[in-house]
Amino acid sequence: MNGTRQSFERLTGELLNKLSREILRKVTSDLNAKTQISIDTLVRNLFERTADIGFLAADDAIAGHLSQNCPDRASLEQRFEEYVAKYSVYSDIILFNAEHRISARLTNQSFQGSSHPLLEEARTTSAPYVEYFGETDFLPPGKNLIYAFRVEDGAENPIGVLALVFRLENEAEGIFRNLIGFQDACILASFDEKGRVVSTSSPVHLPAGTELDERMRSAQGGVVRFCGREYLAVACPAHAYQGYPGPGWRGLGLLPVEYAFERDDTELLEHIDPCLLEAVAEQSRLFSDALREIPRQAEAIQNDLSRSVWNGSVRQTSGSSPNFAFAKTLLWEISRTGRRTQATFEQSIRNLRETVVAALLQGGVVRSALAIDLMDRNLYERANDCRWWAQNATFRRVLSLPSPGAEDISQCSAILSRINSLYTVYHNLVIFDSSGTVLATSNPERAGLIGERLGEEWIARCLELDSPQSYVRSEFRETQLYGGSPTYVFAAAILNQDGSAALGGIGIAFDGRPQFEAMLNDTLPNDESGQPVAGAEAFFIDENGTVRASTAEAFPVGSHLPLTSDQGSAVQSGRWADIRIIDGAYYAIGVVSSSGYREYKTSDGHVDHVLAVSAFPLGRAENIILSSSPGHVDSDPRQERSRQTGDGADRIEIASFHIGQQWLGVLADSVVEAIEARDLSPVHGSRSELIAGICMYRGRAISVIDLTPLLASPPPSGRLRQIIVLKSHEKICMGILVEALGEIPEIPPGSIQRIGQAMAAGNSIFVGAVTGLGSSTDRNRILSIIDPGRLCQRMSCNCKENSPN
Repeated sequence: MNGTRQSFERLTGELLNKLSREILRKVTSDLNAKTQISIDTLVRNLFERTADIGFLAADDAIAGHLSQNCPDRASLEQRFEEYVAKYSVYSDIILFNAEHRISARLTNQSFQGSSHPLLEEARTTSAPYVEYFGETDFLPPGKNLIYAFRVEDGAENPIGVLALVFRLENEAEGIFRNLIGFQDACILASFDEKGRVVSTSSPVHLPAGTELDERMRSAQGGVVRFCGREYLAVACPAHAYQGYPGPGWRGLGLLPVEYAFERDDTELLEHIDPCLLEAVAEQSRLFSDALREIPRQAEAIQNDLSRSVWNGSVRQTSGSSPNFAFAKTLLWEISRTGRRTQATFEQSIRNLRETVVAALLQGGVVRSALAIDLMDRNLYERANDCRWWAQNATFRRVLSLPSPGAEDISQCSAILSRINSLYTVYHNLVIFDSSGTVLATSNPERAGLIGERLGEEWIARCLELDSPQSYVRSEFRETQLYGGSPTYVFAAAILNQDGSAALGGIGIAFDGRPQFEAMLNDTLPNDESGQPVAGAEAFFIDENGTVRASTAEAFPVGSHLPLTSDQGSAVQSGRWADIRIIDGAYYAIGVVSSSGYREYKTSDGHVDHVLAVSAFPLGRAENIILSSSPGHVDSDPRQERSRQTGDGADRIEIASFHIGQQWLGVLADSVVEAIEARDLSPVHGSRSELIAGICMYRGRAISVIDLTPLLASPPPSGRLRQIIVLKSHEKICMGILVEALGEIPEIPPGSIQRIGQAMAAGNSIFVGAVTGLGSSTDRNRILSIIDPGRLCQRMSCNCKENSPN
């Protein structure tokens, strides 16, 4: 008993340590994912700003204003307002002349000029833009993120500087809000190269401008102390996007230790079949081998305890004192306690398995939310681009001509090509007239479109627009502008001077295949080495399950992802998670529906039911065996039978055991003891098919018998793990392989129903059976009694010589 106690204590320590590590790994992984997503999402957004400044600084109206060849300041500032109405990520636009005096600006400020070094750098830089974060003398106090570049005249001489002020706090707030759920205690932030907080989800606990110590700046999931409170902390560098590294900021995630382990995602499992959940949780990739070994160790300890109790009870069979009855009762209660301890281990592991699977489902939802957010943010920019580029004065002038000449068309194509060089997410840009005929294109490979009349349905819708704030978007389908492959085309009307009619339009073909695949690849889960998890996939699909983008070769664009009708539920609810079979394997699935970004699909009247799907592999379907019922933590019902007790000396005791579905037993005084089944030596040339091998017992070799060939329902292979050593004629002669040890009931001799020769074969090893020993749930269960003497005869055993045959 003391050895059992020590074994369980040791195993408890191992269990607690491993559970702690697994739960800590889950929490840290979740915090790391949110932190990485927050900084990467911001970098993607800022990448668009680097293109905006280059294009807007080359705007004809801006250069003309500085050259005194264009309308007054009010007209230019109205143009700034039109720009921000489309690109709502900017809070201010400032135009400086060559003397760094403010020539026009979006907001009404008292500043007249600037001597900040930013302007001189923007005027002379060889880079395509200048990115600056800090204080300036032309904005109110506080740090701002600014993108600036020079304005040039027709001879490429610098005549001024344009600056765009990004709404950093507003943008960061939206990013953090999407990542931090209700009652989520984590804090997300970004910090610069000097460790100063740039943006934060919690200005109270972590204000902007806070200087972080080195430990927080390099945190990898450990505990840090900050302002008298302990946090789990992670710091993540930004991933470059299309060569743009970002401003050099890093993401920071903090989670108060006292709240770190309170989150419960198991509600995601409520609709999942418990049998399926039990089966997939057994997959080795979800748990370390050491953790998977703990239930087996607990079972082995319990088997040793049960065997000790069983052997102790057998040794009490010869006693008649009340103390012997008490001793046996005490032994069985000790065994019951051991079984309850084992059940606690099993339940702890089961709870952890559920937590891990729930975390996988939640992680899938988070990754899908990121993917769909990346898509919405990207397409928001495309809706802005087409509307702004439609305002180009050159495009309006050329389309106003009765018959544009080759030089006019070449000029339009050159502008389109320059735009396309700045905004590399496009495959092709075209200008078309009021009949839908292409006049100019940005992609030389698509020059054959010039002069061709486009017949796609979005052309007519575009030419009906009568506002510079309006645009149209095609369905996701094949288009001439993308070489016949499916993508989105955004288009805006190029209106006449008074805005009363469309002269034509601009159509921009999104380079959908590589761009969407890049978004999906960026959301794939990584393993411990930082590489995408083998077998993990991600998809964009429509509400019918048709694939629009995929990381899986088995599901190309246009194929059908078999999620049945549940994707419709995701459209209605916004998100959904489950375990499903895809291409012959089980996956933890997270699905999130598009909800738009800023004005895009929220207030512009456009509807497009797109869903992002994240699929984490759980194992091949043929390797995951579903049982008819989930595992249980109750003690073995075979150990919980009621007893029949004789009066005084008028009793016999049956040492029972189990093999498969058979409940068997022998008279207790025929049992020596039960031992662990190991180190069996095979027997060659045996005269009986029942001999499984030979083992050494107390210095003697005894035959070990396997009764399964005689039973109607044998157990699965590998389940016979104990040996009951028997004696006959007071000699130790053999052992029987058994699956589990049962109780040792006391019964009146008359309760044994003898098996007559007419009912049994002449060489039967059974002498009788006892009924009515089971509980109310199995009262018809029969305990079949084996006679060791008959077994010896069956085996041709010579007990007197005590040697096996």
